[in-house]
Amino acid sequence: MLIFKGMIIGIGKIIPGVSGSMLAISLGVYEKLINSINNFLKYPKENFKFLSKIIIGVIISILLFSNIIIKFLNRYYFITIFFFIGLIIGGLEDVRKNIIESKKIVILFSFIIIIVIGIITINNEVTITNKFLNFVYFIFIGFVDALTTIIPGISGTATLMMLGAYTSIIKTFSNLFNLYYFKENINIIIPFTIGFCVGILSISKLVQYLFSNHKSITYSLIFGFSLATILLMFIRCFNSSYTLLDLVIGTILLLLGFFIIKKVNQLFLID
Repeated sequence: MLIFKGMIIGIGKIIPGVSGSMLAISLGVYEKLINSINNFLKYPKENFKFLSKIIIGVIISILLFSNIIIKFLNRYYFITIFFFIGLIIGGLEDVRKNIIESKKIVILFSFIIIIVIGIITINNEVTITNKFLNFVYFIFIGFVDALTTIIPGISGTATLMMLGAYTSIIKTFSNLFNLYYFKENINIIIPFTIGFCVGILSISKLVQYLFSNHKSITYSLIFGFSLATILLMFIRCFNSSYTLLDLVIGTILLLLGFFIIKKVNQLFLID
């Protein structure tokens, strides 16, 4: 059962607009995940058994579905991203309802920061030729992915899209066992894994503290982040080539994505 739950969380890791951590909350394993990471050495055997099953499930999902996502993005980029935008919008209400007090300044602050960062890489995937800088960049990407993995409400894949790293990461995982891409994959996997592990270990305690002591402010930051992500994804769409038919189909899929997430949240989310 834990492996199956891990697979569901893994789907949230590769589909933009779906938060893996929100799915973990809905499946009743989020709090135990954070506690297992923060207190791993206290109960190593029990925590390892629990975490390993979740991780195996996540990896299975990534390996099974990443190629499918790539094909849709390559062939139907505009309408696929519109569908993902609908997924993000559908989950906004579940983030907003956790903002107990008015935190408009916090929302605006996080919105502006993400917009500025996103505009830097809005047109293309980031390509760095210098090996050392490329290594450092993917450590940073791994760290950011860890952050989005732990904080509920933030889509990790939408974030990687915004930072210009999504295609590189998903291609790497989809060709993980392809020896032809071994050297290229290693150059991404190693720094990404380092950044991800450092991020998980360092951020989990901070996140536990923030949600315990500053829940409303934390969700305000997430809400502003999500709004900025939606805007940046729209900009990316309209910067790509598309037809009137793409716009019509994309709008329909956006609405479909919205209602799918609303339905999923009604079925699974724990208030």
